[in-house]
Amino acid sequence: MLDEYIREHKLRHTLERERLLRMIADINEPIFTVHDIEIKRKDAHISLPTLYNSLNLFVSARILYRLERTQGVTSEQYKWALDAKNTLRVICTRCGREATFTDRALLRIVQERKYANFVPAHFSLYVYGTCKTCRRLLIQKNKKQ
Repeated sequence: MLDEYIREHKLRHTLERERLLRMIADINEPIFTVHDIEIKRKDAHISLPTLYNSLNLFVSARILYRLERTQGVTSEQYKWALDAKNTLRVICTRCGREATFTDRALLRIVQERKYANFVPAHFSLYVYGTCKTCRRLLIQKNKKQ
């Protein structure tokens, strides 16, 4: 996919991009951050600007998806475009804890929705709030005051 995109857009094929793509493939997480990649990048002698430029290129080539930033997350998150599935996630805005949930009725509503001049491939739904642990800590803190 990368070679095809580079040819179509008349870009240079570099060893750094290829090495970086292999490093990303070695990360065994469905969602990974720039920090995860930076740890591996230092051993390969790839500069930080090359890392960010390459990530933008991979997103443009539809090899990776850049996920929306969430509160509590300090680094951009990415996931492989080939791994894209319909996902429903809850995210705590205090501690950043995430969990996947299922809701067949909600999935059906989104999947059956008709869009003018648009054919959806997949979707992600994020529900933000406070997790049970953080809510308990907040209640305890308020009781002490």
